[in-house]
Amino acid sequence: MDRPGVTGFEDQRRRCIVDYFSKYCDSVSVDVIGNVIGTLGSGERSVMLAGHYDQIGFMVKHVDKEGYAYFSQVGGWDQRVIYGARVKIWTGDAPEAYVVGTIGAKPAHLVEREAREKAVKIEDMHVDFGAKNQEEAKSWGVKPGCVMTIDSPVTRLAKVDGEGDLVVGAGFDDACAVVSFIKVLELLAQNPLNKLRLYAVATVQEEIGLRGAQVSGFNIAPWCAIASDVTHAIAPGVKPNLAGEIKLGEGPAIAVGANFTKELWLLMEEVAEREGIPHQVEPVPAASGTDAWTLQVLRGGTVTGLVSIPNRYMHSPNEVISLKDLENTGKLIAATVKALEERDIQHTREVYRRT
Repeated sequence: MDRPGVTGFEDQRRRCIVDYFSKYCDSVSVDVIGNVIGTLGSGERSVMLAGHYDQIGFMVKHVDKEGYAYFSQVGGWDQRVIYGARVKIWTGDAPEAYVVGTIGAKPAHLVEREAREKAVKIEDMHVDFGAKNQEEAKSWGVKPGCVMTIDSPVTRLAKVDGEGDLVVGAGFDDACAVVSFIKVLELLAQNPLNKLRLYAVATVQEEIGLRGAQVSGFNIAPWCAIASDVTHAIAPGVKPNLAGEIKLGEGPAIAVGANFTKELWLLMEEVAEREGIPHQVEPVPAASGTDAWTLQVLRGGTVTGLVSIPNRYMHSPNEVISLKDLENTGKLIAATVKALEERDIQHTREVYRRT
Protein backbone atom coordinates (compact mmCIF):
# COMPACT_ATOMS: atom_id res chain seq x y z
CA MET A 1 0.00 0.00 0.00
CA ASP A 2 2.96 2.33 0.46
CA ARG A 3 3.88 2.12 -3.23
CA PRO A 4 2.06 4.40 -5.69
CA GLY A 5 -0.30 2.92 -8.24
CA VAL A 6 -2.00 5.83 -9.98
CA THR A 7 -3.92 4.53 -12.98
CA GLY A 8 -1.50 4.10 -15.89
CA PHE A 9 1.52 4.51 -13.59
CA GLU A 10 1.30 1.33 -11.51
CA ASP A 11 4.95 0.23 -11.94
CA GLN A 12 6.12 0.42 -8.32
CA ARG A 13 3.07 -1.34 -6.93
CA ARG A 14 3.26 -3.94 -9.72
CA ARG A 15 6.76 -5.02 -8.71
CA CYS A 16 5.60 -5.59 -5.12
CA ILE A 17 2.64 -7.71 -6.27
CA VAL A 18 4.85 -9.84 -8.52
CA ASP A 19 7.12 -10.52 -5.53
CA TYR A 20 4.22 -11.57 -3.29
CA PHE A 21 2.47 -13.70 -5.93
CA SER A 22 5.76 -15.44 -6.73
CA LYS A 23 5.90 -16.87 -3.20
CA TYR A 24 2.82 -19.04 -3.83
CA CYS A 25 2.02 -19.29 -7.55
CA ASP A 26 3.28 -21.84 -10.06
CA SER A 27 3.92 -18.97 -12.46
CA VAL A 28 3.52 -15.19 -12.53
CA SER A 29 3.26 -13.05 -15.64
CA VAL A 30 2.48 -9.46 -16.57
CA ASP A 31 0.43 -8.78 -19.68
CA VAL A 32 0.71 -5.94 -22.17
CA ILE A 33 -1.55 -3.58 -20.20
CA GLY A 34 0.08 -4.29 -16.83
CA ASN A 35 -2.20 -6.88 -15.20
CA VAL A 36 -0.29 -9.23 -12.85
CA ILE A 37 -1.45 -12.82 -13.35
CA GLY A 38 -0.53 -15.52 -10.86
CA THR A 39 -1.42 -19.12 -11.81
CA LEU A 40 -1.96 -22.00 -9.41
CA GLY A 41 -3.04 -25.57 -10.20
CA SER A 42 -3.42 -27.39 -13.50
CA GLY A 43 -7.07 -28.41 -13.79
CA GLU A 44 -9.06 -28.06 -17.01
CA ARG A 45 -11.62 -25.66 -15.60
CA SER A 46 -10.38 -22.22 -14.64
CA VAL A 47 -11.40 -19.75 -11.95
CA MET A 48 -10.25 -16.14 -12.21
CA LEU A 49 -9.92 -13.76 -9.26
CA ALA A 50 -9.93 -10.10 -10.25
CA GLY A 51 -9.12 -7.11 -8.07
CA HIS A 52 -7.61 -3.85 -9.27
CA TYR A 53 -4.44 -2.36 -7.86
CA ASP A 54 -4.57 1.03 -9.53
CA GLN A 55 -5.60 3.96 -7.36
CA ILE A 56 -7.07 7.38 -7.97
CA GLY A 57 -4.59 10.25 -7.98
CA PHE A 58 -3.62 13.39 -9.85
CA MET A 59 -1.48 14.44 -12.79
CA VAL A 60 0.58 17.63 -13.09
CA LYS A 61 -0.64 19.71 -16.03
CA HIS A 62 1.40 22.88 -15.65
CA VAL A 63 4.16 24.39 -13.50
CA ASP A 64 4.04 28.18 -13.46
CA LYS A 65 6.93 30.65 -13.31
CA GLU A 66 6.71 30.83 -9.51
CA GLY A 67 7.13 27.06 -9.19
CA TYR A 68 3.57 26.09 -8.30
CA ALA A 69 2.07 22.99 -9.91
CA TYR A 70 -1.47 22.84 -11.29
CA PHE A 71 -3.10 19.48 -11.84
CA SER A 72 -6.01 17.35 -13.00
CA GLN A 73 -7.61 14.37 -11.28
CA VAL A 74 -7.01 10.76 -12.34
CA GLY A 75 -10.17 8.86 -11.40
CA GLY A 76 -13.08 10.18 -9.38
CA TRP A 77 -12.19 12.63 -6.61
CA ASP A 78 -14.51 14.74 -4.48
CA GLN A 79 -12.96 18.19 -4.65
CA ARG A 80 -14.21 18.96 -1.13
CA VAL A 81 -11.84 16.47 0.53
CA ILE A 82 -8.51 17.25 -1.14
CA TYR A 83 -8.19 20.99 -0.55
CA GLY A 84 -5.25 21.43 1.84
CA ALA A 85 -4.07 17.80 1.62
CA ARG A 86 -0.41 16.77 1.62
CA VAL A 87 0.75 15.02 -1.55
CA LYS A 88 3.72 13.25 -3.10
CA ILE A 89 4.72 14.26 -6.62
CA TRP A 90 6.34 11.22 -8.24
CA THR A 91 9.37 12.10 -10.35
CA GLY A 92 10.47 8.53 -11.16
CA ASP A 93 9.84 4.82 -10.60
CA ALA A 94 11.95 4.37 -7.46
CA PRO A 95 10.36 4.41 -3.96
CA GLU A 96 12.38 7.50 -3.05
CA ALA A 97 11.66 9.36 -6.30
CA TYR A 98 9.17 11.90 -5.07
CA VAL A 99 8.81 15.48 -3.86
CA VAL A 100 6.48 16.34 -0.99
CA GLY A 101 3.99 19.14 -1.51
CA THR A 102 0.72 20.51 -0.23
CA ILE A 103 -2.43 21.47 -2.08
CA GLY A 104 -2.34 25.06 -0.90
CA ALA A 105 -5.38 26.19 1.07
CA LYS A 106 -6.13 29.88 1.34
CA PRO A 107 -6.47 30.88 5.04
CA ALA A 108 -10.07 31.40 6.17
CA HIS A 109 -9.06 34.89 7.37
CA LEU A 110 -8.48 35.92 3.75
CA VAL A 111 -11.62 34.39 2.24
CA GLU A 112 -14.99 36.12 1.92
CA ARG A 113 -17.67 34.53 4.12
CA GLU A 114 -19.72 33.38 1.11
CA ALA A 115 -16.68 31.74 -0.52
CA ARG A 116 -15.94 29.68 2.61
CA GLU A 117 -19.15 27.73 2.06
CA LYS A 118 -18.24 26.68 -1.49
CA ALA A 119 -15.90 23.87 -2.56
CA VAL A 120 -12.79 25.03 -4.40
CA LYS A 121 -12.64 23.62 -7.92
CA ILE A 122 -9.73 21.34 -8.74
CA GLU A 123 -8.73 23.55 -11.67
CA ASP A 124 -8.29 26.42 -9.20
CA MET A 125 -6.04 24.47 -6.83
CA HIS A 126 -2.26 24.40 -6.87
CA VAL A 127 0.52 22.40 -5.21
CA ASP A 128 3.24 24.18 -3.27
CA PHE A 129 6.29 21.88 -3.16
CA GLY A 130 8.92 24.42 -2.20
CA ALA A 131 10.35 25.28 -5.60
CA LYS A 132 11.42 28.90 -6.07
CA ASN A 133 10.58 28.97 -9.75
CA GLN A 134 9.83 26.87 -12.84
CA GLU A 135 13.50 26.16 -13.48
CA GLU A 136 14.10 24.77 -9.99
CA ALA A 137 10.95 22.63 -10.26
CA LYS A 138 12.25 21.19 -13.51
CA SER A 139 15.64 20.44 -11.95
CA TRP A 140 13.81 18.43 -9.27
CA GLY A 141 12.02 16.42 -11.95
CA VAL A 142 8.60 18.04 -11.45
CA LYS A 143 7.03 18.63 -14.86
CA PRO A 144 3.77 18.06 -16.75
CA GLY A 145 2.91 14.36 -16.76
CA CYS A 146 4.14 13.60 -13.24
CA VAL A 147 1.51 11.88 -11.12
CA MET A 148 0.67 12.66 -7.52
CA THR A 149 -0.74 10.65 -4.63
CA ILE A 150 -2.14 11.68 -1.29
CA ASP A 151 0.55 11.43 1.40
CA SER A 152 -1.38 9.45 4.02
CA PRO A 153 0.54 6.41 5.33
CA VAL A 154 -1.34 3.42 6.69
CA THR A 155 -1.86 3.79 10.45
CA ARG A 156 -3.95 2.03 13.08
CA LEU A 157 -6.83 4.00 14.51
CA ALA A 158 -7.36 4.09 18.26
CA LYS A 159 -8.04 0.64 19.61
CA VAL A 160 -11.54 -0.75 19.16
CA ASP A 161 -12.61 -3.20 21.91
CA GLY A 162 -8.95 -3.58 22.78
CA GLU A 163 -8.09 -5.11 19.40
CA GLY A 164 -6.85 -2.19 17.32
CA ASP A 165 -8.52 -3.67 14.27
CA LEU A 166 -9.22 -0.54 12.23
CA VAL A 167 -6.62 1.07 9.98
CA VAL A 168 -6.67 4.34 8.08
CA GLY A 169 -4.85 5.38 4.92
CA ALA A 170 -5.18 6.39 1.28
CA GLY A 171 -5.66 4.02 -1.65
CA PHE A 172 -7.36 1.09 0.11
CA ASP A 173 -9.54 1.10 -3.02
CA ASP A 174 -8.55 -1.42 -4.19
CA ALA A 175 -5.19 -2.61 -2.92
CA CYS A 176 -7.26 -4.38 -0.26
CA ALA A 177 -8.49 -6.91 -2.81
CA VAL A 178 -4.95 -7.80 -3.85
CA VAL A 179 -3.99 -8.27 -0.19
CA SER A 180 -6.95 -10.63 0.19
CA PHE A 181 -5.72 -12.59 -2.86
CA ILE A 182 -2.35 -13.09 -1.17
CA LYS A 183 -4.25 -14.61 1.75
CA VAL A 184 -6.13 -16.83 -0.72
CA LEU A 185 -2.87 -18.06 -2.25
CA GLU A 186 -1.38 -18.70 1.19
CA LEU A 187 -4.39 -20.83 2.21
CA LEU A 188 -4.48 -22.76 -1.07
CA ALA A 189 -0.78 -23.52 -0.74
CA GLN A 190 -1.74 -25.40 2.44
CA ASN A 191 -4.76 -27.06 0.80
CA PRO A 192 -3.82 -27.44 -2.90
CA LEU A 193 -6.26 -27.47 -5.79
CA ASN A 194 -6.87 -30.79 -7.49
CA LYS A 195 -9.38 -30.07 -10.25
CA LEU A 196 -9.11 -26.36 -11.04
CA ARG A 197 -6.63 -23.88 -12.42
CA LEU A 198 -6.70 -20.60 -10.51
CA TYR A 199 -5.75 -17.26 -12.01
CA ALA A 200 -5.21 -14.57 -9.37
CA VAL A 201 -5.25 -11.35 -11.37
CA ALA A 202 -4.31 -7.94 -10.00
CA THR A 203 -5.93 -5.74 -12.62
CA VAL A 204 -5.10 -2.22 -13.78
CA GLN A 205 -7.03 0.81 -15.02
CA GLU A 206 -10.26 -0.05 -13.23
CA GLU A 207 -10.65 3.53 -12.09
CA ILE A 208 -10.99 4.79 -15.66
CA GLY A 209 -13.18 2.05 -17.11
CA LEU A 210 -12.46 -1.56 -16.05
CA ARG A 211 -9.83 -1.90 -18.79
CA GLY A 212 -7.52 -4.37 -17.09
CA ALA A 213 -10.36 -6.81 -16.41
CA GLN A 214 -11.47 -6.60 -20.03
CA VAL A 215 -8.02 -7.51 -21.32
CA SER A 216 -7.18 -10.24 -18.80
CA GLY A 217 -10.67 -11.71 -18.80
CA PHE A 218 -10.73 -11.97 -22.58
CA ASN A 219 -7.32 -13.65 -22.68
CA ILE A 220 -7.97 -16.08 -19.81
CA ALA A 221 -11.60 -16.85 -20.76
CA PRO A 222 -12.39 -18.34 -17.32
CA TRP A 223 -15.26 -20.66 -16.52
CA CYS A 224 -15.88 -18.67 -13.34
CA ALA A 225 -14.75 -15.20 -12.25
CA ILE A 226 -14.82 -13.79 -8.72
CA ALA A 227 -14.13 -10.09 -8.44
CA SER A 228 -13.12 -8.40 -5.21
CA ASP A 229 -13.33 -4.70 -4.44
CA VAL A 230 -14.20 -2.36 -1.61
CA THR A 231 -17.75 -1.27 -0.86
CA HIS A 232 -19.30 1.55 1.15
CA ALA A 233 -19.58 0.92 4.89
CA ILE A 234 -22.07 2.70 7.10
CA ALA A 235 -20.73 5.98 8.50
CA PRO A 236 -22.30 9.05 10.11
CA GLY A 237 -24.32 10.97 7.56
CA VAL A 238 -24.40 8.09 5.06
CA LYS A 239 -28.01 7.13 4.38
CA PRO A 240 -28.66 3.36 4.42
CA ASN A 241 -31.18 3.70 1.59
CA LEU A 242 -28.32 4.88 -0.64
CA ALA A 243 -25.29 2.96 0.66
CA GLY A 244 -26.96 -0.12 2.16
CA GLU A 245 -26.30 -1.58 5.60
CA ILE A 246 -22.76 -2.90 5.26
CA LYS A 247 -20.84 -2.50 8.52
CA LEU A 248 -17.15 -2.36 9.23
CA GLY A 249 -15.82 -5.39 11.09
CA GLU A 250 -18.74 -7.71 10.32
CA GLY A 251 -17.15 -9.56 7.44
CA PRO A 252 -16.91 -9.39 3.65
CA ALA A 253 -19.98 -8.45 1.64
CA ILE A 254 -21.37 -11.02 -0.81
CA ALA A 255 -23.05 -9.16 -3.67
CA VAL A 256 -26.45 -10.24 -4.98
CA GLY A 257 -28.11 -8.87 -8.09
CA ALA A 258 -28.25 -8.92 -11.87
CA ASN A 259 -24.48 -8.51 -12.28
CA PHE A 260 -23.84 -11.89 -10.64
CA THR A 261 -24.64 -15.59 -10.99
CA LYS A 262 -27.21 -16.61 -8.38
CA GLU A 263 -25.89 -20.13 -7.86
CA LEU A 264 -22.44 -18.71 -7.15
CA TRP A 265 -23.57 -16.17 -4.56
CA LEU A 266 -25.67 -18.87 -2.88
CA LEU A 267 -22.58 -21.11 -2.79
CA MET A 268 -20.60 -18.29 -1.17
CA GLU A 269 -23.23 -17.90 1.54
CA GLU A 270 -23.32 -21.66 2.07
CA VAL A 271 -19.52 -21.83 2.37
CA ALA A 272 -19.41 -18.88 4.76
CA GLU A 273 -22.01 -20.46 7.03
CA ARG A 274 -20.29 -23.86 6.96
CA GLU A 275 -16.82 -22.44 7.67
CA GLY A 276 -18.00 -19.94 10.28
CA ILE A 277 -16.75 -16.96 8.27
CA PRO A 278 -18.48 -13.69 9.20
CA HIS A 279 -20.18 -12.21 6.14
CA GLN A 280 -22.82 -9.77 4.96
CA VAL A 281 -25.11 -9.60 1.95
CA GLU A 282 -24.99 -6.55 -0.30
CA PRO A 283 -27.90 -5.86 -2.67
CA VAL A 284 -26.62 -4.54 -6.01
CA PRO A 285 -29.65 -3.87 -8.22
CA ALA A 286 -27.78 -3.00 -11.44
CA ALA A 287 -24.17 -2.32 -12.50
CA SER A 288 -21.71 -2.98 -9.69
CA GLY A 289 -19.06 -0.58 -11.02
CA THR A 290 -16.42 -3.25 -10.38
CA ASP A 291 -14.41 -5.69 -12.51
CA ALA A 292 -17.39 -8.05 -12.20
CA TRP A 293 -19.37 -5.77 -14.50
CA THR A 294 -17.14 -6.45 -17.49
CA LEU A 295 -16.22 -10.06 -16.63
CA GLN A 296 -19.85 -11.16 -16.59
CA VAL A 297 -20.37 -10.52 -20.30
CA LEU A 298 -17.00 -11.49 -21.78
CA ARG A 299 -16.90 -14.09 -24.57
CA GLY A 300 -20.58 -14.91 -24.38
CA GLY A 301 -20.82 -14.79 -20.58
CA THR A 302 -19.01 -15.98 -17.45
CA VAL A 303 -20.20 -17.33 -14.12
CA THR A 304 -19.53 -14.26 -12.00
CA GLY A 305 -19.47 -13.20 -8.35
CA LEU A 306 -18.30 -10.31 -6.20
CA VAL A 307 -16.93 -10.25 -2.66
CA SER A 308 -16.25 -6.79 -1.21
CA ILE A 309 -14.33 -5.35 1.74
CA PRO A 310 -16.29 -2.71 3.74
CA ASN A 311 -14.65 0.70 3.48
CA ARG A 312 -15.53 3.99 5.16
CA TYR A 313 -14.80 7.30 3.42
CA MET A 314 -14.00 5.78 0.02
CA HIS A 315 -12.10 7.97 -2.47
CA SER A 316 -10.92 10.27 0.29
CA PRO A 317 -7.43 10.95 1.68
CA ASN A 318 -8.22 8.78 4.71
CA GLU A 319 -10.17 5.59 4.05
CA VAL A 320 -10.89 3.21 6.94
CA ILE A 321 -11.07 -0.61 6.83
CA SER A 322 -11.05 -3.54 9.24
CA LEU A 323 -8.12 -5.95 9.18
CA LYS A 324 -10.48 -8.74 10.24
CA ASP A 325 -12.67 -8.05 7.20
CA LEU A 326 -9.59 -8.21 5.00
CA GLU A 327 -8.52 -11.58 6.38
CA ASN A 328 -12.05 -13.02 6.24
CA THR A 329 -12.37 -11.93 2.61
CA GLY A 330 -9.33 -14.08 1.79
CA LYS A 331 -10.76 -16.99 3.78
CA LEU A 332 -14.15 -16.78 2.04
CA ILE A 333 -12.68 -16.62 -1.46
CA ALA A 334 -10.27 -19.51 -0.78
CA ALA A 335 -13.07 -21.68 0.64
CA THR A 336 -15.32 -20.83 -2.32
CA VAL A 337 -12.63 -21.78 -4.82
CA LYS A 338 -12.19 -25.15 -3.08
CA ALA A 339 -15.96 -25.69 -3.11
CA LEU A 340 -16.05 -24.96 -6.85
CA GLU A 341 -13.93 -28.05 -7.43
CA GLU A 342 -17.04 -30.09 -6.62
CA ARG A 343 -19.76 -27.72 -7.87
CA ASP A 344 -20.56 -27.56 -11.57
CA ILE A 345 -22.24 -24.18 -11.88
CA GLN A 346 -23.58 -23.47 -15.33
CA HIS A 347 -25.30 -20.56 -16.99
CA THR A 348 -29.00 -21.13 -17.49
CA ARG A 349 -29.32 -22.24 -21.10
CA GLU A 350 -32.81 -23.28 -22.08
CA VAL A 351 -33.84 -23.87 -25.67
CA TYR A 352 -37.47 -23.61 -26.60
CA ARG A 353 -38.66 -25.12 -29.85
CA ARG A 354 -42.02 -24.72 -31.45
CA THR A 355 -43.91 -28.05 -31.60
